[in-house]
Amino acid sequence: MEAITRDMKYIQDFIDQLSEAVVLVAPSMNIAAVNHHFLELTGDAAFLKGKSIDEIVLRHKDGEDGNLLTAKGFISVKVSEGLLPVKEDFYRYFILKEQPSVVHSCQEPLLKTLMNIVPDFIGIKDGNGRFLFANEFVGKLFELQGFDFTGKTDADLQEIKPFFRDVFQYCIETDEQVWQAKEIVRCEEFVPAKDGSTRFFDVYKIPVFNPDGSRKNLLVFGREVTEKIESRVLLEESEARYRLLAENAMDMITTHTMDGTYTYVSPACEILLGRKQEELIGKTGYWLLHPEDEEAAWKGHEQLMEGPCTATVQFRLQHKNGHFVWIETSCKSIADDTGKVVEIIGVTRDISERKKSEEMLRQSDKLSIVGLLAASVAHEIRNPLTSLKGFIQLFQECEQLDAANYYNIMHKELNRIDQIMGQLLLMAKPQAKSYKKTSLRELVEFVETLLQPEALVQNVEIQSDLCEKLPYITAEENGLKQVLINVVKNAMDSMAKGGIISIEGKRVDDCIHLIVKDQGCGIPADRLEKLGEPFYTTKEKGTGLGLMISSKIMKEHKGELKFHSEEGKGTTVSMILPV
Repeated sequence: MEAITRDMKYIQDFIDQLSEAVVLVAPSMNIAAVNHHFLELTGDAAFLKGKSIDEIVLRHKDGEDGNLLTAKGFISVKVSEGLLPVKEDFYRYFILKEQPSVVHSCQEPLLKTLMNIVPDFIGIKDGNGRFLFANEFVGKLFELQGFDFTGKTDADLQEIKPFFRDVFQYCIETDEQVWQAKEIVRCEEFVPAKDGSTRFFDVYKIPVFNPDGSRKNLLVFGREVTEKIESRVLLEESEARYRLLAENAMDMITTHTMDGTYTYVSPACEILLGRKQEELIGKTGYWLLHPEDEEAAWKGHEQLMEGPCTATVQFRLQHKNGHFVWIETSCKSIADDTGKVVEIIGVTRDISERKKSEEMLRQSDKLSIVGLLAASVAHEIRNPLTSLKGFIQLFQECEQLDAANYYNIMHKELNRIDQIMGQLLLMAKPQAKSYKKTSLRELVEFVETLLQPEALVQNVEIQSDLCEKLPYITAEENGLKQVLINVVKNAMDSMAKGGIISIEGKRVDDCIHLIVKDQGCGIPADRLEKLGEPFYTTKEKGTGLGLMISSKIMKEHKGELKFHSEEGKGTTVSMILPV
């Protein structure tokens, strides 16, 4: 049906250019097509509906003269007919010339003018291959401007223009194929140029037969498609190059529909997943995903569907052998002119070795940290142990020594060791935590009351200024109390001569800032960066674990500690927590 529709389009274009009225009749005797001149004669085509050709054209006995039914009645016409092949069948055509013929005598030169100005190849041959008409474009094409083609065959033209001998020979062969096929044929013809280039034409050849089946006319229409052919060749070469790259790349290259279905998979899939291309094309890759990686893969896909963008996702896919392979996929979504995503292109590579290296590096980092921590613990505990060892040696050498004062020092050193080990255990041992809705106002008031006696002894005043509408947070209350106590006590220890500690609470965007300011000695800039490191302290009797534990607690609450200090002016510590 598509082929018939295509043939009818070209037949309609042809008969519309003829100077006489034309009717095309299907084998069923129904009218298949009429041209513009027929409509001019009849005035209105509506009355043709449901009528056969015999009802419209009443022919005389001689067969050539007759009457044509129009909207206003009958008019005299001269009738000639023939056969046109349409796909695998023949359609009859009727050419109707109004009597007297002078009425439309001006139309023929107008038609020739029209056919001469179009930039297409138009030729009409008789049943023996002789030209009845060739427009001016044909003359220019074969370097025969002003030449009269009438009566000449392609064989004659071979002798006149030997340079185009191959072209004319090809025309002779294809013309005969069209007559034999008895159907409209579309072919591609080429014409060489003196500069070495080639011009290509998309040609339709339509055979026309007499009522007795003999050859009548061959209609030839050709449109130049050189630029299209050259573009197609360049496109094919480009596609070949990219396909060569895709087929031989070590990374797996894929294209997907919007739902993730594979439309192309490069051969690298067999190396990567042990699966052939046909096992994946037409399916999505989600059935191969590791259960733990489904969420990450879906998030990446949703990001791509939001609009033209790129996304890189790491996940595991199951190899045909059953094990899972760590891969990294970089995808780009392609959108049409409206911005709607129509395709996704992906490049996938195996990162299993990278993952192993990263894991080994993490283990190395852990061992390094453990070694550093062990060295720090050894250093911190060695100091009090050295004191204890010295006192014991002293007792052994001096039996009459009054040891009461030394016992007190030894007890303090043992307590210091116990404190260090206790804080290390607190940091290492997982603690069961209960997070609940917590009021920071109540928490600050508790810490302020708890530390008030010690503050009075050190001549320190604690002042709090909290926003009235400070929102609640979800927190482990005792943990935050420990952080605030550590911060406030550090502030008290920094003010040897006393002073004011202010606690301010306010909301900034989606976070609450609890700010503790003191008027102490401040911390040098080079030491400020080391705060929070194990056993690093600016206090004479500090362990260096308080701020480390405090930082750990803040991270568990998805918050952070920030420090700002100026020597001689004081320190500001900000506890930042999400609402």
